[in-house]
Amino acid sequence: MSELFDAVDALIASRSPLPPPAERRRLRQAHGLTLDEVAAALQVRRATASGWEAGKTEPRPPERDAYARMLKQLAQLYPVDPNAAAPAMDTAVPETLAVPAAPASTGAEPAKALTEPTGPILEPASENTALRPAAGPHPAATTRPTSRRPPARKAAPAGTSADSTDVRFENGPLAVVDVDAGGQAYAYGVGGLVLDVPAKSMPFLVDWTLKEAKLGAPKLSGPGKDADPLLVLTEAALERYGLPVALTEEERLAGRIPEGHKVIKQLVRAGWQLTKRGFGPWARIYRPATGSERACVQLCIPSWHALDSRHWGEAGQLPPTELARVLGVYASRVMTPRGSTAVTGLELMTALHPPTRATAPDADGKRHSEHNPGSLGKDPVDCAPCEAPDGHPLLKDLPRFHVRGPAEKLFEEAFDWARPLTDDECMRRNLVGIDVNMAFAAGTNGLIVGLGAPTHVTRRCSTRSCPGRGWLTCPTSTCRG
Repeated sequence: MSELFDAVDALIASRSPLPPPAERRRLRQAHGLTLDEVAAALQVRRATASGWEAGKTEPRPPERDAYARMLKQLAQLYPVDPNAAAPAMDTAVPETLAVPAAPASTGAEPAKALTEPTGPILEPASENTALRPAAGPHPAATTRPTSRRPPARKAAPAGTSADSTDVRFENGPLAVVDVDAGGQAYAYGVGGLVLDVPAKSMPFLVDWTLKEAKLGAPKLSGPGKDADPLLVLTEAALERYGLPVALTEEERLAGRIPEGHKVIKQLVRAGWQLTKRGFGPWARIYRPATGSERACVQLCIPSWHALDSRHWGEAGQLPPTELARVLGVYASRVMTPRGSTAVTGLELMTALHPPTRATAPDADGKRHSEHNPGSLGKDPVDCAPCEAPDGHPLLKDLPRFHVRGPAEKLFEEAFDWARPLTDDECMRRNLVGIDVNMAFAAGTNGLIVGLGAPTHVTRRCSTRSCPGRGWLTCPTSTCRG
C-alpha cells in the first residue's frame, strides 16, 4: 500500500502548479535571488533554471515539486498587487512559450513569446532542447525522423506580432528543414522552435521563407544590410524539393549542379536568380533589391559538404534539432554562417564595416553612396613604407645600399611581446602567437617547400633549382644531387 501512496504522491508532484514565466521571474527578483542561487538550491544547472523561468522548458520530478514549493513560498511573501490582475496558475505548460530569436548565452532572459498551439501535453526531451510529445522518440542523426515529432507552429504572416522590437526576424536567423516519414516538412529553428513548412517546391520554399518564416537577423552597423535568412536542407528535404542527395564527382569539382537542372529552371521561371557560383553547397537565391528591401535566401546543404569537417567538425552529421542549436549558437556569437569559417569571418568584417556609406545630403537633399574609409575593398592598398619588408616595390626608389633606420622601419620582433608562461598555461593544448606586422608571414611567403618524399643524401646538393640545396636531406624525390 505504501508503494501506491508513493506513486500517487509522485503523480501529484509531477503536476505541481506553476505560475506563468513572468510571475516566476517577478518572485525571484522580488526576493533578490539570482539564477545561480536558485540553480544551486535545486541542484540543477543555471541554464536549466533559466529555461524554467523563461518557460522554454518545464521541470520534471523531483525538481518540479521543489521549484513549485519555492515559488509558492515567495508568492506568500510577495503577493501580487490587488489592483492588478492576478496571474493564473497552470498545471501543465504555460500558455506561451518564450522563443528567442537567437540562442542566448547561459542565463539570458527571453525576449519574445509565441502562443502555444493546441495539442498533446509537452515535456522537454532534455535540458534546453526542443519540446516533444510525451514519450516521443528523438530523431537519430543517421535516420529520417519518424512522424512523431514536436508539434509545429504555423508561421504567421510578417508584421502580425507587436511583442518584439523587430518582428521581421522573431524566429531567429536560420532553420533546418527536414521531412518526416509521412511527407510533412518542418523547419527547426533556434530555441526549440518548430515551424510547419507548406512549400512543396523550391520557389515556393523561398517565397515562404521571406514572407512567413520570419527568419533573418538585423544589420550589425548603420550602413550595413540585414542578414539574409539561412535554410539548412537535410537529405530528406533535398528529395522533397527535387535536388540530388549527393553531388556527382563532376558536380563536386564544379562546385554546383548543372544550370539545366529542373530546380534551377523552376527558380528562373519564378523570377529568381543565383549568384555566379551557381547552385552549390552554399547557394544564394535572390531577386534584385528594390530600394532598401532585399529578397534573398541563403541555402546550406550539409550532404554536399557545405559543413566541411575541417571547419565545422561533425556538425553535418547532427540531427536537425541539434544542428539548428549549433548553428544558432554560432550565429549569436559571430553571425549567420555564410560558408566556411574563413568566409564567414570576411563577411563579418564587411557587415561591421561596410564598403560604402551614405553621404551627407546634397543641395537637393539627396544622399549618395561613397566609399567607407578603412573598409575591405576590392582594390589592394599599399602598406606604409615603415611596414614594407626589404625588397618591396614601394622601396624601389631608395638608394641601393640604403639602410633604413628607426624612422623608416619598424624593428619590433616577437620576443618583445612574449612573457613567461604560467603553469596553467603550460598545461593547455594551444597558445596564442602575435605576428607583429605579419613579419614572419611575409618571410614565409617566398619560402619554397618541397612536396615530394624526403630522400637522404650523403653530400651537399649542388642543383640550383633544388629547394633543399645545402642540406643533407633533400625534400624532393626528383633531385639527383
